Amino acid sequence: MTVLEKEWIFLDKNIDIAQAEAYSELFEIPLIVAKTLLNRGLTNAADAKRFIDKDLNSFYPPMLLRDMDKAVERIRKAIENKEHVTVYGDYDVDGITSTALLISYLRSCGIEASAYIPDRQDEGYGINMAAVKKIKDGGATLMISVDTGITAVAETEYAKSIGLDVIITDHHECKDKLPEAVAVINPKRPNCEYPFKDLAGVGVAFKLVCAVSGKPECEILERYSDLVALGTIADVVPLRDENRIITAAGIDKLAKNPNVGLAAVISSLGIKPKWNNCAVVSYSIAPRLNAAGRMSNAMTAVNLLLTNDPLEAEQLAVKLDDENKRRQEEERLIYNQAVEMINKCDISDKKVIVLAKRGWHHGIIGVVASRICERYNKTCILISIEDDWCKSSGRSIEGINLFDALGTCSDILEKFGGHAYAAGFLIKEQYIPELDRRLNEYAEKNDHSPEKPQLLIDSEISVYDINAADVKKTALLAPYGAGNHVPVFALLGARILDIKTLSDGKHCRILAESRRRVVEAIAFGAGSLVDEYFAGDVVDLAGELNINLYNGQTRLQIILCNIRFSKKLPEDVLPDRRDFVDIYRYLSKKGSRSVDAVHITKRLYSLTGRRITRDKLINALRVFSDVGILKYHLLGDVVQITMLETEKGKKIAIDKSKEYHRIREEAKKLLD
Repeated sequence: MTVLEKEWIFLDKNIDIAQAEAYSELFEIPLIVAKTLLNRGLTNAADAKRFIDKDLNSFYPPMLLRDMDKAVERIRKAIENKEHVTVYGDYDVDGITSTALLISYLRSCGIEASAYIPDRQDEGYGINMAAVKKIKDGGATLMISVDTGITAVAETEYAKSIGLDVIITDHHECKDKLPEAVAVINPKRPNCEYPFKDLAGVGVAFKLVCAVSGKPECEILERYSDLVALGTIADVVPLRDENRIITAAGIDKLAKNPNVGLAAVISSLGIKPKWNNCAVVSYSIAPRLNAAGRMSNAMTAVNLLLTNDPLEAEQLAVKLDDENKRRQEEERLIYNQAVEMINKCDISDKKVIVLAKRGWHHGIIGVVASRICERYNKTCILISIEDDWCKSSGRSIEGINLFDALGTCSDILEKFGGHAYAAGFLIKEQYIPELDRRLNEYAEKNDHSPEKPQLLIDSEISVYDINAADVKKTALLAPYGAGNHVPVFALLGARILDIKTLSDGKHCRILAESRRRVVEAIAFGAGSLVDEYFAGDVVDLAGELNINLYNGQTRLQIILCNIRFSKKLPEDVLPDRRDFVDIYRYLSKKGSRSVDAVHITKRLYSLTGRRITRDKLINALRVFSDVGILKYHLLGDVVQITMLETEKGKKIAIDKSKEYHRIREEAKKLLD
């Protein structure tokens, strides 16, 4: 959780309250749940009911997918003739689950089916010529791609020339020219009338299995829902429409009856997972499967998902756990190096961070790019420099379409692919500066991101909404994930009675009073809040409503995602003379650097015993910048400070700063 300032956006301000009340009565749900349904755009009662029910019988017919008829005909022919079929997948979790799903089904039909996943280090992303030849030489007569292949025009042509039929199934963005395969199945392809465009790669593979089998989706899902849900969640596609039905069924199967391999992975976690949202999949299960493709070979994960031997599954799960630990170590190393590089340059005017270094493990850079993106609230591209083609991975913030941005640089890229928020490409080292220039130029013209990070709040609540019955009813909105965030509610104007750290300073617990009732709020990973807020402060609390069962006792909580002063007073934002002195002394000793703003306030409190709020710190920086003793720039949760040379012994005339007088006027307005 970040404790830094965000813009709170109350989604329920624009909904029809009368309709929310009608939903509440019709579906017998609390008003806050009804509001949340409308916040999700479910203004049609039938759609809202479908969302709540997660009906397994409400899938769209798979034959609506363009070319599905051609794919079904060719695969049924392969089954009839006992042909050797190779499934060509990607090395991420979406590709791994897609591969395992299709191979499992084909083998159940009595034919030889093998998997081919390219080596991330040696082959890179997508279908390649050498792999196609190897597959043909291995005896395959049909190759089916899953979660990849939509841009493999030349590779598909080559496969045809050597007598290997190809079926493409994918969900990535299409380019102008499609491969000339037996069938190209992608809900995003032109002229495809399939109503839902946001299936993951494994979702498309699932629809293919349903079509070939001729059985209803609910029957196929009963067997494979854990695989389909795992790939869907891991690929961060929106959890709405069919994805929501898939995920709900898969979460249930993971909790009760996962396949042998996944059962071994869950056992290896050493904890009893909570299955009310997708967090355990996103942060515990998926990284272990991903680690195989990142650190060695994704076939380890495929074999895990295909095995029916508990002992083999346990051994493979241990291997994946070891790979994941290696991945974590490598990730920490690259992340620290990337932050160090950022600290040495001025990125204040950049909307896109482009960093390149020789030796970076290109299986890890995507994860690190995501962390950098989150920390600095900027689009980030990390590039692993190599002698031939440099491999890269990027992540983007809301408002900048990374796929479109890379499209403007296609002439200096070997190939690229991905989505609006995540993409990868190959580039020659000499073109990296040009790429940096073009991407920032594109972002400058096409940036639609908000000025500061936003927190979407479903509804304001009172303490009387925090009751067991209403909190339990919010579970109807699960599973949560991309496109269906955990509902966030805001309790305004609560007075802090007690605030302290938990777990050796890692977490923070707040007891606050509102309307003569006490509410408990827990902020995980935010122990530093005790240096920002004190007993007696009046605050607004935003977070998830939770029922905590501990030692047989039930406690109602708010799991905090953000906190702010309910009403700021002048003394909360206007630094006094001693504040200016303390802040300047600290900054001058530390020199130019990039650092978390909360870290500075925490250190100042530790050194002086005086409370300096984040607002005071930022306002002091405004004044110091105005009088020419430093430059600063706020980047997400980081403040980048550059100390400037000043004349020795020269006094700093704070009262002559125009910015100081602006801040005084801003502080006065707080009393209005």
